[in-house]
Amino acid sequence: MNVKLKRSVLTATAFAAGVGVTLSAPALADEVTEEEITMQDLPAAVANTIQSELGGKAEEFEKISYEGIEVLYEGEYKKGGEEYEVYVFPNGDVAARHGHEEGEEGS
Repeated sequence: MNVKLKRSVLTATAFAAGVGVTLSAPALADEVTEEEITMQDLPAAVANTIQSELGGKAEEFEKISYEGIEVLYEGEYKKGGEEYEVYVFPNGDVAARHGHEEGEEGS
């Protein structure tokens, strides 16, 4: 499974966990949007969780929405050739954690 598909499955799984349903990544593909945002755009609970999970080293942030509804936030940082991501629900609860070699995504 390539990294791009893994990320779609991870996002779909985290979303499904948040709403208590089971959906496949292809079913969500057209309805899920990812928007790059800044740390200041994050809800306080999400910002606190991302900073705690990533040790204050988060470099990139995204808001992931399903049909216009905010469902997840993602924080990411790179260290030693590895990329680490944490997915967080709007209330600050961790939905998922993910790590992979830098450059794998989009392969």
